[in-house]
Amino acid sequence: MSAPAAPSVSRSAAASRPPASPAPTTSSPAAPRTPTAAASPARPEPAAPPSSPARPSEAAAQTGGSDAADRAGGGAAQYAQHVIALVNAERQKAGCGPLRAEKRLRLAAQRHADDMAARDYYAHDTPEGRDAGDRITAVGYPWSAWAENIHRGPKTPARAMEDWMESPGHRENILNCSFDEIGVGVSLASNGPWWVQNFGSRG
Repeated sequence: MSAPAAPSVSRSAAASRPPASPAPTTSSPAAPRTPTAAASPARPEPAAPPSSPARPSEAAAQTGGSDAADRAGGGAAQYAQHVIALVNAERQKAGCGPLRAEKRLRLAAQRHADDMAARDYYAHDTPEGRDAGDRITAVGYPWSAWAENIHRGPKTPARAMEDWMESPGHRENILNCSFDEIGVGVSLASNGPWWVQNFGSRG
């Protein structure tokens, strides 16, 4: 049985200090992993979404349809909602406003959780080199700043949040008062569970 992975965090480039490099990760399923964080470079104007036709899941997210977790109708969607509630409870204690659930951020997070589970890698960047900013842009979210936390292994939202809050980089993303929206993806695949938080501010 694989040891739980440590959470991975990605910090936004809009932060007051330079983002830290993601913690080293390994693709070996048996190796312990640590949570990692990825950072997005700030840019004056958000890039336009790709011009290629939207895939069905993208179109559903932009028109209010259900994503894969909702269609499954089970624990993954409920776990994602629970994570958001826990995030907002921590933000309230720190004096930050609550984050709104945003369907495009959720779609980007869910796709990354599903992709990591399907291809058994643990990283902010896909094997093709696409980072969270690429994924968030691809679903049409007009970001001015973003950050991402990932984790592998915890069986409950509470445990995933405990690990993130015990890691300075992840905690910083969760308690960054400049973010106002969030999307959470959860894959309950047997080689996980896999957890992804995407934080965003609009341009």
